[in-house]
Amino acid sequence: MSIQGILLIDLVGLALIILTANLVRIQKLYVGYGVLWTLAVIALMSIVSVPGLLVLVTKGVGAIFPASAVSLLAFVFIFIVLILFSVQLSLISARQIELIQSIALKEALSAKEADKERAPENHTPAAPTRE
Repeated sequence: MSIQGILLIDLVGLALIILTANLVRIQKLYVGYGVLWTLAVIALMSIVSVPGLLVLVTKGVGAIFPASAVSLLAFVFIFIVLILFSVQLSLISARQIELIQSIALKEALSAKEADKERAPENHTPAAPTRE
């Protein structure tokens, strides 16, 4: 890869790291995901910046061109992130169901107690009157 290409990828990577850190700082991105994205960008920058490492990765994945190897690694990384997001979404859905059921149960109990308070405690029929 040319020096210009390496510098461009490193500058974009540095911008992504800064963006990720800023999103974590203003609490728009969960810290765990921020660490994940930062490590991925650092790994990509390292692979691209060190020619020997890029050749090793290219041979390791069985690719002919270095760009193919980097694309494959990016695809695998994105697939793993999608699986992690799916797991998180499933957990959030399960928590939402539990919360909805808990709220419904509390509302039902409070409605039942309110009905008890409205009903007279000693409901005795009035004595019949003689005429």
